[in-house]
Amino acid sequence: MLDDDNRVQGWRLGVLALLVFAAMGVLLSRLWNVQVTNSESAVQRSEEQTTVKARVAPARGAICDRNGVMLAENRPSFDIDFYLDDLRRDYAQSHRGRMPMLHFPPSKNGKQRPDEIDIVEIVKESIEPIKDTLGLTAPLNEKEIREHFRTDRDLPYHYMTDLDFATVANFEERNLGMTGIRISQNPARQYTYGAFAAHILGYVGKPDNQNEHLSSDGTPYETVGRHGIEAIMDPQLQGQPGSVLQRVSSQGYYIGKPLQSNDPTMGNTLYLTIDSRIQYIAETSMRDAGVGRGAVVVMDPRNGDVLAMVSIPSYDPNRFIPKITSKDWDALNQDPTAPLYNRALHALAPGSTYKIMVALAGLKSGNVTVNTEFDCPGAIQIDDHLFHNSDSAAAGTMSLVHAICVSSDVFFYQYGIKAGIDAIDSMGKLAGFGHKWGLLGDADEDAGILPGPDWMKENDAWLKKTHNIDHWSRAQTANTSIGQGFVLVTPLQMATFLCAVANGGTVYKPRLYSHVVDYKGDVQATMPEGEVYSNLGMKPSDLKAVQEGMREVVEEGTGTAAQVPGVALAGKTGTAQAHIKVGGEVRRDLKCWFYCYGPFETPRYVVCVVVEGGQWGGTTTAPIVQKIMSRLFAMEKGAPENVAFLQPAEGNFNGSTTDETHPWDTTAKTGDTDSTADSTDASATTPAADLPPIPTSARSSGMKHAH
Repeated sequence: MLDDDNRVQGWRLGVLALLVFAAMGVLLSRLWNVQVTNSESAVQRSEEQTTVKARVAPARGAICDRNGVMLAENRPSFDIDFYLDDLRRDYAQSHRGRMPMLHFPPSKNGKQRPDEIDIVEIVKESIEPIKDTLGLTAPLNEKEIREHFRTDRDLPYHYMTDLDFATVANFEERNLGMTGIRISQNPARQYTYGAFAAHILGYVGKPDNQNEHLSSDGTPYETVGRHGIEAIMDPQLQGQPGSVLQRVSSQGYYIGKPLQSNDPTMGNTLYLTIDSRIQYIAETSMRDAGVGRGAVVVMDPRNGDVLAMVSIPSYDPNRFIPKITSKDWDALNQDPTAPLYNRALHALAPGSTYKIMVALAGLKSGNVTVNTEFDCPGAIQIDDHLFHNSDSAAAGTMSLVHAICVSSDVFFYQYGIKAGIDAIDSMGKLAGFGHKWGLLGDADEDAGILPGPDWMKENDAWLKKTHNIDHWSRAQTANTSIGQGFVLVTPLQMATFLCAVANGGTVYKPRLYSHVVDYKGDVQATMPEGEVYSNLGMKPSDLKAVQEGMREVVEEGTGTAAQVPGVALAGKTGTAQAHIKVGGEVRRDLKCWFYCYGPFETPRYVVCVVVEGGQWGGTTTAPIVQKIMSRLFAMEKGAPENVAFLQPAEGNFNGSTTDETHPWDTTAKTGDTDSTADSTDASATTPAADLPPIPTSARSSGMKHAH
């Protein structure tokens, strides 16, 4: 009996020992699995619990002119940053894991959005004890903070930016050991010369869509280009982010030096074709003339480089750094003179400057020659319209060169009809009219209108509805021949065309930037110089005759106010009749043009100036071109042109006059001496970023003179 008890007891001890050994085996196996097999993941989890990885934003690349003058660069900005994840961890530690939560009601489709941590409440409670002491008086943008916590919690949230020295010193002195709230030095965009070249450079801001403009690590950039060169060259200007791995205590405080640090890489430097001295000459010449609305384009006819591009009025892109206020944004957008709108890329009626293209079209067609003569009375009947000369005076018989010199409307009415609208449209297409060059993106440029039978067919319904026009007529061709009616061109298009006239017929694609260079100095991309778009295909003798007519314009014709002593220039005036609406009132608003090139024998510069609300091309714009050209040639001889900071140029409607004639009354009867409709422009109301296929600004078919 005793032996039986001993055997049972031994069996039990054996089972117990087996269980003990089995448990030890499982434990050892688990330890082996954790310590050896999965050691790397265990270390990673351990590090995640004791370290924090923060992303370091990169600086944008600089934007320079052709000579390396920095127009947009970076400056240090001292900011108060919230590290929202750090604040969350510290809050959880101090509140034993209890967190404020946001609760959302069911959506309309019945789906329940999950609760989430109320990070705003955490921020408010965290800063309350130090708010007054450290001067944390800026209001909290609750929407921004919540969105930042959801999408960019690895990045600091910039609570206050551009702190002065006293605030930084006070904060650093009193904020020792404050978890999740720190002073940081971050790169901020700076536009060196204020409003200088604002419409070229554009401005930066926060991205609208967090899924766009992603960096190499898959996170969105804090700052992206929103307009101008900053926008279209954003991928080149953006740098690569860095990171810092920092050990933290159980309370969330940073311990020691960073465990790992990867420096951010600065974005590429972009070189424009703009010469800052020439840009400054153009900008200040317009300001000195008191222009309230207008544009200047200066180009090199030898290769199509844009040397200056000015739009008046202007704005200071520094006001967008770090974020433009609602008040300032509303002021810019509600200003009826539209300071954000780039008038150098905005289409207007060209008036008599268009006659140069018509002249070339006629000669190339063979339907007219340099010696073809037309009698030029004070007015001429074409179909059911009576067309007047600009001064309504008879001028006798003349040929092309003299007609260009004196800008005879009656001559070009007849000349254009003889040339034919097909020839005019064909030359216009070669010249680049009706075409977007895309220097600052298609959305910010008008294509303009190259009117003709094909264009009329495409817009048949609109023309019938708004103008009661159902076919192309000789009268339409006559009106087009003097740059009125439906014709619309941009200053950039006109300058590009004139480059071809000056250089012998080659239409170069306009170039605004030349190359980009990385932080090491290596060229990363280039824009080809002198890229050919087309050739006008003119006989040298025919082109020379048109050039001679333009030389006479400056020497003795309508553009004598543009003369520069010692330098021969060739140019053309233009004044297009148009209307605008200002405060609901219809006003006559002449578009005054002058474009020229020089020196005549060896052209180096093409200058195109347009002023809205001027008096006449010969008296309003020609003197501005004279000042620009004079300073350009003086600069070549060593005269200094020191670029300086510019405040925004203010807009005005000076020169626009009340007119009881309504521009949209298109009734025209046989024998009318002055039809009641002409070219109109909507830029005084709400200028669109682009012209629709049929312009909303009611360009009409009325027959007007231009000079």
